[in-house]
Amino acid sequence: MNPEKLKQLLDNGLITADQFAKIEPIVTGKIVSVYYELRIVLYLGVTLLTTGLGILIYENIGDIGHIVSIAGLVVLTVATFWYVFRYAVAYSDERVKAPTPYYDYMVLLGSLLFISVLTYLQVLYALFDDGMGATTLVTSAFFFYVAYRFDHLGVLSLAITALASFFSISISPQKWYSSDFFETAQLPIKSIVFGVVIIVAALVMERKKIKRHFTFTYVHFATLIFLLGSLAGVFMDDDTTLIYLLALYGGCGFAAYYGRESRSFLFLLYAFAFGYTGTTYCLTDTVLVDIGPWFFYLLLSCGGFVLFILRYRTFFKRSS
Repeated sequence: MNPEKLKQLLDNGLITADQFAKIEPIVTGKIVSVYYELRIVLYLGVTLLTTGLGILIYENIGDIGHIVSIAGLVVLTVATFWYVFRYAVAYSDERVKAPTPYYDYMVLLGSLLFISVLTYLQVLYALFDDGMGATTLVTSAFFFYVAYRFDHLGVLSLAITALASFFSISISPQKWYSSDFFETAQLPIKSIVFGVVIIVAALVMERKKIKRHFTFTYVHFATLIFLLGSLAGVFMDDDTTLIYLLALYGGCGFAAYYGRESRSFLFLLYAFAFGYTGTTYCLTDTVLVDIGPWFFYLLLSCGGFVLFILRYRTFFKRSS
């Protein structure tokens, strides 16, 4: 809205003079919101604090000792969660407003401190026999609890990431150093199954009106994991390329549908990028064997991408 239209609303009696006085400084740019900038700075501060603590302990472990380091981290974690539980509001399936301005950042800080303590104890004392797998699973469960109890999307993202990591490395962490890791771990299959399960669970919870504002985060992570797994399957084995390509197209179709429904250009971009990559790879050894077809393919595909951007330029912002 420009100042002229705002003035027209006042002249036509659609808004009062008091409303005009409050809106006019915002429209003319006299008042600028720094809400998101401050949130970024605060989140960055939490991340830098936990990172700095880790570096400090690592560089001075010989002087302060393991026991003192763990004790200090535990005290900070307990103090943080004391604040979180002290000012927590009752659980609700709907969106919950933070009780204090810094509440969300304290929840994130406590979660990061918790994983720092758990990882420290695992590395030092091997609390879990199977190593990283059980540690990651415990971390994921804890993050899910914190995310739902305190209504925190950031911690929910950490929980989904930790759960995906558990299913990726728990079979055999040592295979990271071998050449047959991907074939042995069957990452494409696990990624596809994981993505489908998470999406279905998210849509079911949305239907039951359980934290419906979490659905977008669930679907975003699950769709990306599904598409990455399908694309990896296309690249890995020529015998199953067609199967994974069909799965990839199915995921792209869902991403395009959900992108339109949620008015999220990101999902539309995922659908285009992954579909284009998989199609181009499959055409490389068949149709695109000479420079001529390659030239026309690149020309048409670039033109298609431009038309795609122009057609869906209104989807760059997701409606709230």
